[in-house]
Amino acid sequence: MAEVSVVESAGIGERDYTAVLGFAGAGFVGNTALMFVARSKGFKQVGHVKSIHMPPMMLIVGGKATQPFRVYADEQNGVLYLITENLIPAEGCYAIGGSLVRWLRKKGVKKVFSIEGLPFGGVSSEIKALEFSTGPAEASKIGAPPVREGAISGLSAGMLEECIEQNIPWTTIFIPTSKLMSVDYAASAEAVEVLNKLFKLGVDPLPLRSVEAQRPAEQKQRSGFSRLLKRRVP
Repeated sequence: MAEVSVVESAGIGERDYTAVLGFAGAGFVGNTALMFVARSKGFKQVGHVKSIHMPPMMLIVGGKATQPFRVYADEQNGVLYLITENLIPAEGCYAIGGSLVRWLRKKGVKKVFSIEGLPFGGVSSEIKALEFSTGPAEASKIGAPPVREGAISGLSAGMLEECIEQNIPWTTIFIPTSKLMSVDYAASAEAVEVLNKLFKLGVDPLPLRSVEAQRPAEQKQRSGFSRLLKRRVP
């Protein structure tokens, strides 16, 4: 196996793409929101990522083996969605991040968005999203205040550093979450709302809010991994 490779299962033509990232992290907000969007819009999986730096993992969904790190395409609007259930070890973040950014650049990606959960810490309940950007503010037009202090870690940090070196504008949208190792469906719904405003998707996030409202208290404490196994993958 190559150190890092993107296996394309369908042709991805070169054009001015925007990449949107949803990785496993606090509240599993990014990957839950992007999975929900991909399923709701019927986006086609066009590839997956393989790497010796990722722990071996395959999801069993609908009786079929499914890769944990997948690429979906919205060809109509020129958006590539990168979604992973894998928690990437720190030692692999630079290798995977650098390879992904170089692949995205070859495909014509002009800017990158990352959707991430932000554990509560002095954030007003009225604030649904915050933004950090290396280029022109993207989320300020939807009322997301800028982040002045904080940190980005893991695979996102590896990709951010590579994007800075290659002059690719980067925007992180932070969604406040009160959870760390369980899925925050309410925060994921807020992330979908942000994606709707940024990309005019028209996806109804109500099912995510309903899941959160209906979960018994004991289920809300279950691990993120156990919840992942019950989520449908488009």
